[in-house]
Amino acid sequence: MKQFFINIKDSIINVYNKVTTAISNGWTKLKSTKVMQQVIRIVTYIPRLLTETIPHRKRKVIWGVVFLIPLMIGLIYFLLMPLFQSLVYSFSFVQNEIGFGIKTTNVGWSNYIYVFTEASTTTETFTELLVSAVIDIITDVPVIMIFSLLIAVVLNSKFKGRALVRAIFFMPVIFNSQAIDMVMHHANTLDQTIAESTTQLFASMFNFQDFLMAANIPTGFVGFLGGASDKIYEIISYSGVQILIFLAAIQSVPKQLYEAAEMEGATKYEMFWKITWPMVSPMMLPVVIYTIVDSFLTSPLLDIINRFDEPTKTTSAALGLLSDYGIAAAMSWVFALLGLLVVGISGLIISRMVFYYDE
Repeated sequence: MKQFFINIKDSIINVYNKVTTAISNGWTKLKSTKVMQQVIRIVTYIPRLLTETIPHRKRKVIWGVVFLIPLMIGLIYFLLMPLFQSLVYSFSFVQNEIGFGIKTTNVGWSNYIYVFTEASTTTETFTELLVSAVIDIITDVPVIMIFSLLIAVVLNSKFKGRALVRAIFFMPVIFNSQAIDMVMHHANTLDQTIAESTTQLFASMFNFQDFLMAANIPTGFVGFLGGASDKIYEIISYSGVQILIFLAAIQSVPKQLYEAAEMEGATKYEMFWKITWPMVSPMMLPVVIYTIVDSFLTSPLLDIINRFDEPTKTTSAALGLLSDYGIAAAMSWVFALLGLLVVGISGLIISRMVFYYDE
């Protein structure tokens, strides 16, 4: 039986060698023909011209431009053109006429005026949601950044089951995906009801804000810490990526710095503030930017923008008839510009706190 399979293997190898040899010989004969040699000269004319007449440095530039052309086409067609079109829509009355396509009529600043004066949900106006989103970012970003850094420091230490704990802290990133969110949205709300009842039960048993007030903590800090404690699940859920960023930064810190500090008798607390914090400070900017963007993308502002993103018309008390497409475009631009403003201010503040080891 063994010899039978050996013979089959040898037969397959022989057939493969004969086929490859025949193909190689056929290709060699084909290349030697006058027609094929002429085709090869035509096809290789431009590469030979570049090789013989253009210096190596310029050839690198040319090939770099060639490889950038698809990216530039995608950037222009899929980003810049829609971006400019949405800007035009935000100043226009947009109509989708059957057989004629989209028709726009300039209405000036009417869409923006409507957004800040009349646009609202059943409970809140667009302006109130905008202010609420900024306040949430101002309160959530410092808490998430501090929490992520502390957890990253803990996860970087050696203990049994460290890989499992790291996986547990990263799981909220997976469960916050769109697919999981859709499933959970349509799932039974019994678990949510139980969770809310449990939260109310513990709140009645122990009020964190009353405890802080009894400890003579300033009222401003009481409100800040109390709000953070009420959103502890959200803070953990939105800290997965930030923890990974800080963890990678901590692991890149040279070990000899800690060894030298330990030989000098420094405590863990002193090592954190003198070594860990300065060395991971360059990662604060990407962490803050990611947290701000993530907060904006989960903001209720998107719900009101999507509600107006329909082929209908809205009658304004002071501005007349407006298109919902134009209103949605105006909201989107306000939303985007506010996000860029918050990111710019945050980056300016954080950049003054960053320490670079190479400098």
